[in-house]
Amino acid sequence: MKDLHSLLQEYELLHKKSDILKSAKQSIKVIKNKVKPEQIPLGSSKLGGLPDLPQDWEFPKYKNGYHSFLGQFNLKEVKPYDKEDILPSNGILYIFYDVIEQPWGFEEDEGCFKVLYFDGDEKELRRKEYPEETKDYFPLPVFKVTFVNRLTLPEYPEDMEFSEEDEENYSEMRHELIQPSNDEGNYEPAHYMLGYPLSIQNDVFDEFNLNPEEAVLLLQIDSDEEDMELLWGDSGIIYFCIDKTSLVNKQFDKVQFTLQCF
Repeated sequence: MKDLHSLLQEYELLHKKSDILKSAKQSIKVIKNKVKPEQIPLGSSKLGGLPDLPQDWEFPKYKNGYHSFLGQFNLKEVKPYDKEDILPSNGILYIFYDVIEQPWGFEEDEGCFKVLYFDGDEKELRRKEYPEETKDYFPLPVFKVTFVNRLTLPEYPEDMEFSEEDEENYSEMRHELIQPSNDEGNYEPAHYMLGYPLSIQNDVFDEFNLNPEEAVLLLQIDSDEEDMELLWGDSGIIYFCIDKTSLVNKQFDKVQFTLQCF
């Protein structure tokens, strides 16, 4: 992955470097590591597989079936990369969603996702099997995850004037920074926590009527068809957002969700 300076040079934006850096935010990129399920310790961060839940917790339901488990994030593992110090220091976040029907997150889709938070003794955790495995509800391929910091940029930086050429170059550079591609043109999935969302349609924060100063991208999960068998609509992204006050108070029932695709 190229660093920001190299990309600024490549896209002829070095003359805007100072202004662009002022608008940048540190995000946390989620890196997948393929291992056997038994090699992932109970409570450790992962995508896919089976959740490590307290013994008395059940799989959340949606309509006539159970949610699919997308992943869990042990915040003790994430916290060293939280440069703004806004995430809780402890606890585990669990992300569930209706992977088959893929609701958009509209008002009529209430309950289509669930974010759970556990802040107890990890000795209480058990790897929970799916209540039923059908063509609609089944474990996704499992990956242990690690984290690295990456800069992300806003789609439309405030107080920055661009020429038409600069604006086009900035948009292409921003996309390459967040969702880099290889020599064959295949994109690296943009699985991120914090920073700016990679919106596909409307600005994600605007969609939730969140004040940009208060809005937090808790998690975005990109389409990841090759590894995780996930394709959100037409190569889309799903987003989980929350306001800073609710995050500080650990009110994860306040998380908002949307799906955007091309």
